[in-house]
Amino acid sequence: MARSNSMAAPLLVLTAVALAVCYGPSFVAAPQTMEVRSMQHQAASAVLGLTAATAASPLPALAARVEEEDEGFDLRILAVLALPLFAVSWALFNVWRVAFRQVVRIGESEKGNAL
Repeated sequence: MARSNSMAAPLLVLTAVALAVCYGPSFVAAPQTMEVRSMQHQAASAVLGLTAATAASPLPALAARVEEEDEGFDLRILAVLALPLFAVSWALFNVWRVAFRQVVRIGESEKGNAL
């Protein structure tokens, strides 16, 4: 095999190494950078703590509610139970309808006629 006499590959490698040395990340940060990061971290922690404390505080608006006198039957119960009651009744109607048809078919097959 013939060797290539191109100078592009060694120059490319030399350029990559020079860039890695000049702009690469250092393993240990400078002391001033660590102090700035520490202060930023403390400020962010303080804001996060204040936000959590504010979110966890109880709301006094719900405690000021006055109990109303009993006005009789509460219609909200019917409003809540109406849809599930309708769904259950519709399901039972469909189940019993299919079961009745199956019983009729079994009766037809035992007698041997359609009556």
